[in-house]
Amino acid sequence: MANTILHAHSERSSAGPAHVSVPVLGATIAAFAAISFLLCMLLGLVAPEWGLHTPWLQFYLGLTGFDPRSLALGLLQSVIFGGYTGALIAAIFNFISRRFG
Repeated sequence: MANTILHAHSERSSAGPAHVSVPVLGATIAAFAAISFLLCMLLGLVAPEWGLHTPWLQFYLGLTGFDPRSLALGLLQSVIFGGYTGALIAAIFNFISRRFG
């Protein structure tokens, strides 16, 4: 078995404030919201008696059920809301990190 030496210090000597990519986090949360919406709608089709799809119908505008129009509209809203959320969180994080970090 080989001897291993662990170093506690970082490779970078000058640690600057942390930075999060606004487009990457926006796209990540948009994809998460869209996949979650699709999985929940799929579950609603497979097991409609569980009622897990009702929050989507309550909070997303214009959804009426499991028709193709509602599916497309919900997917579009998931991408828009998720992208907005991720971009705003990343921008706020970057501002606070530069200001106080």
